[in-house]
Amino acid sequence: MKKLFVIIGFIILFLIPSLDSIQANIKNDKQIITISSEKYERGYRYNTHGWIYLYIEGEPYDRGYQHGYLLSEEIVDHILRWMHIFPQKLSWRLQRFNANRFFWKKYPKEYQQEIKGIADGCAARGGKIYGKPVSYKDILALNEMYEMLTRFRNGNIQPLRLKNNWFYSTITGIIKHILNVKTTDINTDSSRDKCSAFIATGDATIDGRIVASHNTRGLAFADGWWHMYVTERWNLMIDINPTEGNRILMSTAPGMIWSDEDYYQNDAGMILMETTLYPLGVWNRFGLPLVIRARKAIQYGDSIDDMVNFFVKRNNGLFANEWLMGDTKTGEIATLELALFNHALKRTKNGFYWSVNFPRDNKVRWELNSIFGFGIVGRILAKKYTPCKRDFKFEEVKDEYYGQIDVDIARKIMSTPPINDILGNGSVISFDCKVTDTQLVKNYGLWAAMGNPAGVDFPAANFPISVKREEYTDSPGCGWIQLFGQNKQSVFREVEQEEQRGGYAEKIWEFQTDEGEIGNFIYSSPVSDKEKLYITSWNGNIYAMDIKNGLEKWQTNIGWSSDSTPIIIDKKIIVGSSDGLFVLDSENGEIIWKKEIRKVSTRPLFQDNKIYCGSHDGNFYALNLETGEIEWTFITDDEIHSSASIKGNMLYFGSNDGYLYALDSKNGDLEWKFKTEGAICSSPFIYNDMLYFGSWDSNLYALDIQEGKLKWKFTTGWGIDCSPTVCEGILYFGSQDNNLYALNAEDGNLEWVYQTNGGIKSSPTVYGDFVFFGSSDGNIYAINASNSNFEWKAAPDYHIEGAYNYLTKPIVSSPYLYNGRLYVGSTNGNVYCFNAKTYEMPAETSEKDIKIPLETWLFMFLSILIIVLITGFYLYLSRRKNN
Repeated sequence: MKKLFVIIGFIILFLIPSLDSIQANIKNDKQIITISSEKYERGYRYNTHGWIYLYIEGEPYDRGYQHGYLLSEEIVDHILRWMHIFPQKLSWRLQRFNANRFFWKKYPKEYQQEIKGIADGCAARGGKIYGKPVSYKDILALNEMYEMLTRFRNGNIQPLRLKNNWFYSTITGIIKHILNVKTTDINTDSSRDKCSAFIATGDATIDGRIVASHNTRGLAFADGWWHMYVTERWNLMIDINPTEGNRILMSTAPGMIWSDEDYYQNDAGMILMETTLYPLGVWNRFGLPLVIRARKAIQYGDSIDDMVNFFVKRNNGLFANEWLMGDTKTGEIATLELALFNHALKRTKNGFYWSVNFPRDNKVRWELNSIFGFGIVGRILAKKYTPCKRDFKFEEVKDEYYGQIDVDIARKIMSTPPINDILGNGSVISFDCKVTDTQLVKNYGLWAAMGNPAGVDFPAANFPISVKREEYTDSPGCGWIQLFGQNKQSVFREVEQEEQRGGYAEKIWEFQTDEGEIGNFIYSSPVSDKEKLYITSWNGNIYAMDIKNGLEKWQTNIGWSSDSTPIIIDKKIIVGSSDGLFVLDSENGEIIWKKEIRKVSTRPLFQDNKIYCGSHDGNFYALNLETGEIEWTFITDDEIHSSASIKGNMLYFGSNDGYLYALDSKNGDLEWKFKTEGAICSSPFIYNDMLYFGSWDSNLYALDIQEGKLKWKFTTGWGIDCSPTVCEGILYFGSQDNNLYALNAEDGNLEWVYQTNGGIKSSPTVYGDFVFFGSSDGNIYAINASNSNFEWKAAPDYHIEGAYNYLTKPIVSSPYLYNGRLYVGSTNGNVYCFNAKTYEMPAETSEKDIKIPLETWLFMFLSILIIVLITGFYLYLSRRKNN
């Protein structure tokens, strides 16, 4: 009989994964080591929404070492991409040699030490190029690549500008001008365009604050150095806290000490952005590199005058630029067009400046179109500035939104073609976007989108490079994330967990929302009346679909974007959008009434015939359900993203101003407020007369619900953006430090922690035996609620594996669970329904009422049938043997 049991055991072990594989729609066969969060000395790194957030601090060499050690794999990947750009064998050695020869001695000791630290940290982690440890020359070459390319394209002799065919094209241009032959305008939207940026202030914005935005563009063709193969690696948001000068937040690439994407802000209230000017001008071999001038301007500049001086003094002319600057302390903005000999500075406290790579100032334009830099030929070839397509679009949006510009309008502007470029075949070349304003800079934060800001994916197969490379991947649009720099009190926790091996996800259906002009991300969470499922999209629509099969019932447009989670009251749908607050008929989606206030991204709250919601105008509103009339308003000092909770006549919500507010729901009177050190986007959760919420200061707070006194707090490694939940005395919440936490709700003691490969904004939901949540790594997780054991996960689209942190479609939507099914939205614009593989048993449900899923019955039946057949076959063989 031993043989029989062995055979049966093997068959059962074989049967379980086989059945799962039949059911599985999504599964990961390849196990790849991925670095999600990590600490070295005083440096930290986390993944979130396609970005790597890196915090480093200290003396130059120390902060450099932290950078190199924590990003070793990504730095090597970055270098490899540049190596493969050049067709010549061993060309990287030439780049290192020239960078060292031309630029190293011009670097101040501070930045030499930072670069050496990066190289040593990378090498200590095993980083190698050509089989040798990464050296400071590799890191220097990375930082100086653009100036080196500019130098060689413009010739080595200064001031004479020599370039292939330049003399010929100049002479022919003059002849054509004399003969009045029509020539192509120098200022067209050509493949050399790289960035778009704008900055507005005073009467141009909605409340006088500065609003600024910048996007970066790559090229989608095989023989260009500025194409997606390199730019898709520029997914680093670095936070540098030096011992001297300002703290800096900038977007860049691994291994860089400056922003090669040219977006910066600092804790002195300064904003700095750039677009490269064309054509390329003459240069001076004795000037300071742009790397040094830009880094000094943001690290040591406390005013517009400071930054202008850093750029103009000892300017080497390589990479002519237009710099957009803002001083949030004074509300003044400026634009600096900078060539070698000429520059033009404009500044204002009321207005709107933009830049799209082409010079407008006559002297700068003439210089850049001349041979010797004196503008003689340039006057002939470029008599006047002719706007390009992006100029016309900026002029259009300036007129349309002047006086209304805020962060939301900025995100809309920068997501709209041709400012946000979209090419044919579904490909894109705008691969990131950053937006900030005065209040965000004050809080050391910004909005950022990795990948195309409208969410359009870049498929690498549509634009193959000349030689196929493993590192050249798709670049998905990862969606928008509001993030803030790390707080000084953050606590990093090492997480040791077993490899994620569990069941497979079973997708039941999916629903695709319509493509919008500026994307169709789903940030909201689905809700249901048990028959229909409702959800909103960034395309401005709210959808109703059959909860059983996902078939659309109706859709209604409520603005140009929505990330508000709807609520259902008496067959009415209440939801917010970019256009304010809406009440719709749940049967057909018809709008009953709408209230035009600034954007509402919170989930509305209902009680006693009143609707409560927060707005991006900083106001919290109480409106009459029947008429939409405002009954009272409470003013905070910043945008409200935190949805309110209510108990009795007290309602609670947070604001980006860092306060948690408790108001009387009848009249809006303030009862108490509690101050944190970061923006509060987390929605408070009430349990046993305690109030729980998270803050971007990295803390999860537990307050007494009556008086707002602190009971305890728990500190994580970075900001807490999601909302907590409590089940059976255990509090669950996620953090941008990539971890899901379970705490004792009474005293805040840690029960367990589970690590994902991305920041967690999706609020967890406990259902049955599991806790469900999404991560910016692109996965939906089901974790055992009692012990953190991995049960299953689903990756509906791109998800992070290995060093390619930008390959993800984050799951921001919080899961909704009903009748054994999980419903969730994705930033890819789809809604998914999965088998939850667990059931929630109401207290009044008896054992006879428990519904066993069909697949469970099938598994039991097949198992019994196979055992019976094997037993019969074994007995038959035994009889024959005995006979």
